Amino acid sequence: MKLNVILFAIALVLSGCSLSIIHPPSAAAFMEKGDGDLQVNVAVSYVKGSLGETLTPYKKVKSEPLTDDEHYYSDTEWFFQASFDLQKQIGNFKIGGGVDWLTPFLQTGFISDYFGVMGWSNLGLWQLEKCEYSYFQWGGGITIIEQLPLLSRRLRLGLTQHISRNGREAYKYKYDEWGPGYSAPVFYDEIGAGAYIAGIVGQRLGMGLEFRYGRDLTYKVMNWENKSIDPVNRYTVMINFQWW
Repeated sequence: MKLNVILFAIALVLSGCSLSIIHPPSAAAFMEKGDGDLQVNVAVSYVKGSLGETLTPYKKVKSEPLTDDEHYYSDTEWFFQASFDLQKQIGNFKIGGGVDWLTPFLQTGFISDYFGVMGWSNLGLWQLEKCEYSYFQWGGGITIIEQLPLLSRRLRLGLTQHISRNGREAYKYKYDEWGPGYSAPVFYDEIGAGAYIAGIVGQRLGMGLEFRYGRDLTYKVMNWENKSIDPVNRYTVMINFQWW
């Protein structure tokens, strides 16, 4: 019975419409040591910034046409994100994996009381539906974390810096056809920084509040009101919960 459930979950993930969408995971959750047992993390985020369908590339990269006679695209970026993952600490190292929406990803890195390095990657090495500037659908990155533990491990403050290749929502639809579209994500490079406050709120329960700023290195946004091309800045507020 358990095997059937696992196989069904894998099939659901692999048949999902967001196999390559990926964002930086929670640094606060990654730095939580728990008590050595398997750590479960749930995070929800709100993103505000220059989002929408008015993004224009300013990197000189080769692209393929987004439209043809039978299809059209919608690439409005979602403002809400959610993720679920499992982590295991082995000495000063952590390994784990989970899903960003329906996108499976892996993460690993080094943690200590004062310093951490977190790396992550989706599994999208194959090409699904082609969307601009995407030759392979890999997304991932690395985060450097500085942490100050207070009140033993009951309270933690942290600063983060990250560089990543994120995948955001975009879908390909067929004219005169109802139903969900095909996943055709848009990828962009990002550099940013953030901060978090986290701690233990129960015997085997932790939570954190995290803020992250990201500067898009691949796109700028057209400001029609001022007739200017502006940088794309994303501001993310994340709440995460951990238990073990």
